[in-house]
Amino acid sequence: MDDEARKAKNRIIKEKGRETRLRHASMRPVVIELKLDLKCLNNAERDKLFLYFAECRWLCNYLIGLESDKFKNFSTKTRGITSLDKDGKPVARSLMMPAKFIQAVYSSLKQDMSSLAAKRRKTGKKNGKLKFRSSYDSIELNQYNDTHWICFGPGGNANGRYKNTVHIAGIKRPIRVFGMDQIPADAECANAKLVKRASGIYLMLTCYIPKHDGTAETEKKPGIGLDFGIKTTITTSEGEKFDISVQEQERLKGLQRKLARQVKGSGGWRDTKHRIQREYERLANKRRAKANQVYHDIVTDRGLVVMQDENIKGWHKGLFGKQVQNSALGTLKSKLKANENVLMINRFFPSTRMCPVCGHIHEDITLSDREFVCPACGYAEERDTKAAKTLLLAGGHEIACTLPEQKRTPVE
Repeated sequence: MDDEARKAKNRIIKEKGRETRLRHASMRPVVIELKLDLKCLNNAERDKLFLYFAECRWLCNYLIGLESDKFKNFSTKTRGITSLDKDGKPVARSLMMPAKFIQAVYSSLKQDMSSLAAKRRKTGKKNGKLKFRSSYDSIELNQYNDTHWICFGPGGNANGRYKNTVHIAGIKRPIRVFGMDQIPADAECANAKLVKRASGIYLMLTCYIPKHDGTAETEKKPGIGLDFGIKTTITTSEGEKFDISVQEQERLKGLQRKLARQVKGSGGWRDTKHRIQREYERLANKRRAKANQVYHDIVTDRGLVVMQDENIKGWHKGLFGKQVQNSALGTLKSKLKANENVLMINRFFPSTRMCPVCGHIHEDITLSDREFVCPACGYAEERDTKAAKTLLLAGGHEIACTLPEQKRTPVE
């Protein structure tokens, strides 16, 4: 290809990319999690898919170990690298994965180094360097119809085969996936990530769907206040309580004791470690499901949700760190903060000690006092429900004091 043809091709690619970005700007991105059914592959194809993650780890560690000049001049067409084995000895490796995967690993490291340099310039302090990875569990698939593409049902080919499957670059056979019904009919598929977990390999597919105009208005529920706690994780101003904690099972504790008795690095040790990873993944899924359910129950059709900016990270280090660790408070808080209808109150606001009727600050209340009784006006109510009502009143006051330019003022 001569220079003129190459420039013309690059102009076409650039123009199409600009059109795609403009189209996606008016759409809403969602990430769909699809699980790959590896049983439809033969042993060679299955091993090749898992080898992609190992080769990405070899390449990542090889690039981290390069000098600055060699890293800048690294060619993504390189196939021969040198990595260290488990004994620390150099081993020559030959990369068999697609070139797009090599480019993705190299681009990811360049972005990480750029972020470290930007943080160093901002703070003026040394912030360390990138460390070698013991595992590489996420591969970027950055070009739909090249690195990956999906065949939706009930179509497929002329024989009706290959429906509800995904094609991964380098794997000839289509892979059946679970969860295809999550993708809306009007969705436009984009980039994805291939993620390896203890329970299998997943495809995190990014889709763009049209935004709804929001003309259909529903009746809004009254505002609600939320109080975060240890024993009862969520208490609302309406008196409703939610428990979003999931305790560790005895099976997990037994597996940990078994792992401690086994020889590190042996086959049985690796098998037990994999079982422990699956148990932790199961626990994380249960906590995430509870957090999503509580989030939906709280924010659906709500005009205002008021919560306090609790220091969840500090709670982990305190006396009740085990209870906080077994809950999904951090997940729920991050989801609520991202909602535009949620108002965050300063963490130092005395929601527990303030009376919502007369405004008196009850300084002598302790953690063991589960009933709030105001010494000034005699108002009495359950402690957590009272705190949630106080937060709701504080949120209403803050909105009432909002300037016309929508700038919020501190709560008085």
